[in-house]
Amino acid sequence: MYIENIRQAIKVMKDEQYEEFLNKLRNNLKYKLGTNIKPSELKIQVEKFINKQTDKISIRYLEGYLLTLDEFSIDGGLKAIFEGKVTAANTWRDLLIISTKDQPLPQDIKINLDDDLLINEMKALFFNALKYCTNENKETFRNNLHIVNSFLSIRKDLE
Repeated sequence: MYIENIRQAIKVMKDEQYEEFLNKLRNNLKYKLGTNIKPSELKIQVEKFINKQTDKISIRYLEGYLLTLDEFSIDGGLKAIFEGKVTAANTWRDLLIISTKDQPLPQDIKINLDDDLLINEMKALFFNALKYCTNENKETFRNNLHIVNSFLSIRKDLE
């Protein structure tokens, strides 16, 4: 039942989301799980999985699927297991959690979570940076983010 739900969650992805899933899955398999596979071979493996053309799935691939689904949504792997679907991050909170969950807080930042002014300024910084970079073209958006990040990193380079 749970494996069938994971199959369903992958199967219902739109084409663009499915291609992104395959790219992220390949990166997760390669860099997090130590399995290097050609994109074409990976696509065949995933197609066999979702179309029930294989009786077995390796734990490594299953883990890769769940890790990748987690990158699409908060608890994406769990949602796939229990609900058979994954919704993309669609709130600022989701985006912030997904983009920062593997990043520790810098050691020299001491945050009091009760300090509303500080929290509001941090929200505004995040919102304004993304709003400033926004572009309908994905590559332009990515390039704008890179430029803003480079600018914000200047101080580190001067130290």
